[in-house]
Amino acid sequence: MIFSKKTKLIFYTLVIGFSTYIGYILGNAFCLDNCSFTIFSNILITNLVTLTGLYVLINLSEKSITEWNEEISYEEE
Repeated sequence: MIFSKKTKLIFYTLVIGFSTYIGYILGNAFCLDNCSFTIFSNILITNLVTLTGLYVLINLSEKSITEWNEEISYEEE
């Protein structure tokens, strides 16, 4: 089973929104001298980590759902 493009778009949009907000909060919390650079770097790092994690989770869930459906098909035969 593969998630539809619309579902993936919703997941990625939500994750980008939340991770950007978290990166902004972290950037403000750890701001020392150059706040703009700190905020930007925290947003960038947070987005990279969360998007990589989401990509892995989507691929793993698609694979496991496919394998689970195949096992059920074999049991029914």
